[in-house]
Amino acid sequence: MADAQVLSGPRQGGGLLALVVVVAVWAAILFSFRQQVAMVLEAWDTLPSHEHGYVVLVVVAYLLWTKLPLVRGESCQPSWKGFVALAATGFLAMLGDMVSVAAVVQFAIVLMMISAVWAVTGDRIFRRVVGPLCFLLFAVPFGQEIVPILMTWTADATVVALRHSGVPVYQEGRNFVIPSGRWSVVEACGGIRYLLTSVFIGAVFAYLTYTRFYKRVLFMLWATVMPLFANWVRAYVIVMVAHFTANEWGLGLSHIALGWVIFGVAIFVSFAVGTRWRDPVPEVPAPAYHKASPVGVVLAATVAAAAIPFGWHAFAQSMEARISDQNPVLELNSLAGLTQDPAATADGIRPNFPGARVVHQATYLVNGEPVDVFVAYYRNQTQGAELVNVLNQLEPTKKWGWAISTLPSKPAQGVPDVRLDGFANNGRHAAVYHFYWVNGMTTTSDFTSKLLEALSRLRGRGDDAAAIAMTAYSADSVEAARVKTEAFAAQHLPGILADLERTATADRK
Repeated sequence: MADAQVLSGPRQGGGLLALVVVVAVWAAILFSFRQQVAMVLEAWDTLPSHEHGYVVLVVVAYLLWTKLPLVRGESCQPSWKGFVALAATGFLAMLGDMVSVAAVVQFAIVLMMISAVWAVTGDRIFRRVVGPLCFLLFAVPFGQEIVPILMTWTADATVVALRHSGVPVYQEGRNFVIPSGRWSVVEACGGIRYLLTSVFIGAVFAYLTYTRFYKRVLFMLWATVMPLFANWVRAYVIVMVAHFTANEWGLGLSHIALGWVIFGVAIFVSFAVGTRWRDPVPEVPAPAYHKASPVGVVLAATVAAAAIPFGWHAFAQSMEARISDQNPVLELNSLAGLTQDPAATADGIRPNFPGARVVHQATYLVNGEPVDVFVAYYRNQTQGAELVNVLNQLEPTKKWGWAISTLPSKPAQGVPDVRLDGFANNGRHAAVYHFYWVNGMTTTSDFTSKLLEALSRLRGRGDDAAAIAMTAYSADSVEAARVKTEAFAAQHLPGILADLERTATADRK
């Protein structure tokens, strides 16, 4: 009896101490990245596809509460492996912040919070709570980047189903026409809301229902695929209902209600079938007593863990101090010998990159025909004023119909890899060569451009970067316009790249 009373003290105190130190480190992490945290809260309040963020917090709190009896029997034993993970995720957050990739920073913040629990409480407590903590990843607002892909898939799937149903369809991208009317797959029809909700609910269901890893993986795969098919069925059913009722049903509120009914039925059937293979709840042995680390050691570990995010911020600021804060002076001397078109109108391709420090946009006459050159130059990029951003648009007016987007396989001599986008408008065709330039390196990839920017910053060369677009036109076809664009790029692009390099190095510290 005496031994039991002695052991009960440190066990219960250990659980309370673990809670206090975790809350303290989490507060330090969230405060150090308070701007990113504010962005997450704003996304929860403004984006319908991510309004489940508050539900995620409630679910995580409940799952942690179910682990409380097990945690009470453990004591804090700070782990050096947890500190390594905390430092690594902090470095990832710093890189994401340096190149203004909000999703990377926000995921890294959550991983820092999970690693902090490991660092200050130790391996044994961490193993008890790592499952519930991983659900915090669903609180990060991500997935908007795939909305255009989901919209295209929905349009294609709907058109295929309509044709197999005997309904004649004329499709143009995400728009299609049937005898009863015209339809367009807009952002809300892409199914991102269904997908994110299904994945989150499916993850919770799999965690609570199964203990075997392969079952959890299989159900998560189903929870990812099912909402895609459900959304395609929803779009098809809505169009067919409207078609057979002369557009009296399937529009307005019935459009939304029918969609959620189909999704709800799909979720219910998934859970009903998934429950048939439920795993039995394993028996968890009572925690054995382990000697707790001295309170002083735990507090020292807490202070060290709380200081790590601030340390990375200080390192990032020291890197920023080496970057020029002068406004760039962009002079495209290589194009000075060309004649600008004084009668150029705004009916061509006019990219819009609102966060650029300097923009060069001009129309030149080449063999009597117009060629548009656009250069958006960036320096000291911040969130919302960066090379890769959803606000940056190649054709913002939407007057030109998108026709093609591809990577030309054989660029001309001296021309780096570029992306070709083709457009058409009232019998006029446009071919746009565009790519990114990052401190002397070129790429057509958003991800690669961010990686090159991070490497450039770490080397102390700053974050100078530019988006380049060249556009030629033809009345015949996009291919005819592309030939003109490539000829212009082969002749003048090397000079433009040299002009950009000169701009970047002129003010470099």
